Amino acid sequence: MKIAIENIFCATKERTYNTKTKTFSSSYQKKTLHKNHYSVTHTGFTLDTQSDKQHHGGIDKAVCVYSQKYYHYLESKYNITLPLCAFGENLSIVGVDDSNICLGDQFICGSVLFEVSQPRQPCWKISSILGIKNLTATIVKEAKTGFYFRVIKEGVIKPTDRLELVSRVHPKFTIEFINHIAYNAKAHQESILAVLQCDELAQAYHTSLSKRYKNKEQGIQNWQLDT
Repeated sequence: MKIAIENIFCATKERTYNTKTKTFSSSYQKKTLHKNHYSVTHTGFTLDTQSDKQHHGGIDKAVCVYSQKYYHYLESKYNITLPLCAFGENLSIVGVDDSNICLGDQFICGSVLFEVSQPRQPCWKISSILGIKNLTATIVKEAKTGFYFRVIKEGVIKPTDRLELVSRVHPKFTIEFINHIAYNAKAHQESILAVLQCDELAQAYHTSLSKRYKNKEQGIQNWQLDT
């Protein structure tokens, strides 16, 4: 499998947002600099920043990936217009989505080796920053969250490089599948337990999914609701 990259979004500056209910700082709104190449370390693109390091970035969530297919789907179904990098991703990919990507998949891109570590867990900031009510809840309910890479081998990628699948260890555990079972933990206890046994699963997500498994939680979480 070779996956084309539509855009590389990594240049970002922290800014302050004011909503009806709160004021917060975020580096959510990224842009592409149209560089000839981009350096990637174990913590992600060197040109990228994260404001809320407690919940974003780090080794297991170094690079955020989102599919262009979801842009088209959401715009058509909900009659909305989404800007570039609407979901704060680093890589916007073409032709595949979360149903084609599995936990632990390793992709080579340029000289960088990536590994899929977990589904993204989108929060209320997506709805708040874009000004589209319930957008966060929608992509969670419909299992269109995107996912994270950890960086196994640091290196450089170019805008024309493609993600090439070099290893797949958990073909049954697609990102879409994991999102579905996490959304209704009560109905998918056995499947969740199997996912939790995968060494490639990010530790923070393991903790979150374990809690949902134990409590048999259903539906979106409080921090995914519009505020």
